[in-house]
Amino acid sequence: MKKFEWLIIWLTAHARTLYRFIGSVTVGIMLGIPTLFLFGDTLLSLIGHGLAVLGHGLHLLFEVFESIAGHFLEEAFHLSKKAAEIIIFWISLAIAIGLSWTLSRKAHRAARRAVTTVQERRLALAESSKIMTWIRFALIISSLSATLYFFT
Repeated sequence: MKKFEWLIIWLTAHARTLYRFIGSVTVGIMLGIPTLFLFGDTLLSLIGHGLAVLGHGLHLLFEVFESIAGHFLEEAFHLSKKAAEIIIFWISLAIAIGLSWTLSRKAHRAARRAVTTVQERRLALAESSKIMTWIRFALIISSLSATLYFFT
């Protein structure tokens, strides 16, 4: 039982170190890829059906909004149905362009932050590996010198 406890302690320490080293996103990817490999046919079809239902729901919501806005424009400004549809189209296009511009800027900033974080982690790892190399070198030299001291 003692060896088993030591094994659990050793695995826990190394798993925690691995988690800190590669980060939570990479651990999620490392766990997600085998899950998709084993259960991908079921999960992907469920995700696909869920996204299709979400898309249909959003389309119906947009159609209701468009219908209400069209009736409002026809009654409030005494426009024809065709003129109200054209106005709604251009307003919707302007909103879509504005949202896509905003979302693309946020995605670009997030990508730049991710690249910066990866570069910082890589540099920190390189620095720590250099320090560890020097510490190992110092330990080897000190142990050799202590051994020579004892035998002379």
